[in-house]
Amino acid sequence: MALRLADLTLAQANAHFQQNPQQRYDRPLPASAYDINPAAAQALWKDATLKNNRSLVTKLIEIGGKWEEVPTHIHNDQDLRLIAYQNVWKTKQRDLLRFIQPGEWYIGSSHHNPGNRQIVQSVFHDQEKGLEMLKFSITHIRNYVGVADGMVATDSPRSYANQHSAGHVNPKDYPSLLWRVKFIGGITPAEQRAYINNCRTWAMLLQKVTKFPPDYNGNDNLMTNTYAKVMEFGSNVLDAVLGSRTALATLHGQAEQVYCSESGMHLALNLGLNAPLNQATVDALFGAGKWLKVQAMLNEGATFWKNGQHLDYYGNGTDGYMQNTEQNRLVELEPAPAWLAPLKDRLPGRPLSGGGLVFHPWDTADMIDHFIKTAIPRDGRETWEVSNAQAELLLWLKPGIFHSLGFSRTNPPPPQLVMLFDTLVAKVRRNYSSYQEFRATIEPELQAAHQIVAPKAQGDGAFVPPHMVTSIRGDADELIGLEAVGQLFHEDVLRKR
Repeated sequence: MALRLADLTLAQANAHFQQNPQQRYDRPLPASAYDINPAAAQALWKDATLKNNRSLVTKLIEIGGKWEEVPTHIHNDQDLRLIAYQNVWKTKQRDLLRFIQPGEWYIGSSHHNPGNRQIVQSVFHDQEKGLEMLKFSITHIRNYVGVADGMVATDSPRSYANQHSAGHVNPKDYPSLLWRVKFIGGITPAEQRAYINNCRTWAMLLQKVTKFPPDYNGNDNLMTNTYAKVMEFGSNVLDAVLGSRTALATLHGQAEQVYCSESGMHLALNLGLNAPLNQATVDALFGAGKWLKVQAMLNEGATFWKNGQHLDYYGNGTDGYMQNTEQNRLVELEPAPAWLAPLKDRLPGRPLSGGGLVFHPWDTADMIDHFIKTAIPRDGRETWEVSNAQAELLLWLKPGIFHSLGFSRTNPPPPQLVMLFDTLVAKVRRNYSSYQEFRATIEPELQAAHQIVAPKAQGDGAFVPPHMVTSIRGDADELIGLEAVGQLFHEDVLRKR
């Protein structure tokens, strides 16, 4: 990358983006050049409901004897922006490169929505399928990064692309949603890009030494559920990369293993935005005297990934570079500018979760509440059909919910939790004079549920599932939002406008 913000003052960097607005991270997005090809989409996914662009990113649920279409993968129709990909294009993703510039970092959430659009009771009879529907069929987080000669996708685990033939974007039948960070509170264009660069660098450091858990589908605890724990984790990452086998062993302990959305979204954002890799922050957060080693490491270029250069979870490769780094080593690391401060310090007036996290992790109650609100929107629709449908949906979810909390026939849920759930269903089924009255009425049950399923000391019960990407909008207890860039679909199921 020609432009290195660490070499510029803040005034110089902001002047650059004022003179080159087309390089701003928050620049206006281009219009889509594609629409759905209904016949091709229906044939690929064996789904006759795929008839228009919107059908690719919505689900169907029956309410009062009629099927309703609900936006589960976009916030509103203005987010709908189809982007074509072909893995044979490799780094030269001609349509995607209209949206991504060298050095920029984005979050991709892969999903199985086409072919699985109907939210029906039978899906929830199978606990695994029910859990996937609870996540709206959004199942994996990747990072899409602009590089000097195009773009690449990186994953946790780092071996994902090779093991699953995922290629530079995704398999043909496995589309993805693309998101960018939406900054709030007057963060300047230069700061925005410096934060994104820092997220990119931390994402690569995480991929060097972290371990993917063997059981990740709802049973892997989020140990880094507070600001302090995130920074402790970041310290271990730096120490491990710089040669500490003790730190590497710590990262590979069961509680510290990280799944895709934990690494590529939660940790990359919380470290990238709150731990700038400059001397002041490294000294303050990770120990004085470490900066010179960190600085030298961040300036190594592709040498960073060479066999034997730094500790690495995956081991030596056969081409002189560590295993599974074909795409990663195209991504540049770089120090943060001296003027970049932790984002929480730039937005001191906002009430923060977890002592400074940029968004708060979910517990099971959050996940259920999000699913119900999204699958059957109720605001402005206080009718018997809607309230009854919400109540029935909760009953469908009940077995999967208790299973996700670790309960079974041999370990049944406590009576107070069963009674709480039944009371909540009864309240949901009633009608109210307004949506606000409805939410106020169920608030005691929701708060009680949060207490029962509250994350434990080691993070048990805290989650950042892949579909959480759709819910981060810059609310009062968040430091950022996530904004839809577009939706990636294979060129074969699209047609040019």
